[in-house]
Amino acid sequence: MQEKKKSGLPIIDSTEMPESLDCTTCLLPMQYQKKIEDKFVWQCFRCGKKYFVHTENEKTVIEETWGPPR
Repeated sequence: MQEKKKSGLPIIDSTEMPESLDCTTCLLPMQYQKKIEDKFVWQCFRCGKKYFVHTENEKTVIEETWGPPR
C-alpha cells in the first residue's frame, strides 16, 4: 500500500517570516481564505489586500495583490 503525500501549509523558516502574517497597510492580521493554484490565499478584510503564499525551490514566496474588501 502506498502512502499518500500529505498536503498542508508550507513549512516556513521562522527566521524568514514573522509569527503572524499582518497586512502592511492596515497592520491587522490577515485571514486565511482558500488554496488557489497551489497557493494559499490570505486576505485583509479591511483594505482587501491579498497575499498568495507558496513554496518554490524550497523557499517560501509571498506575492502581494489588491482586491475588493468583503
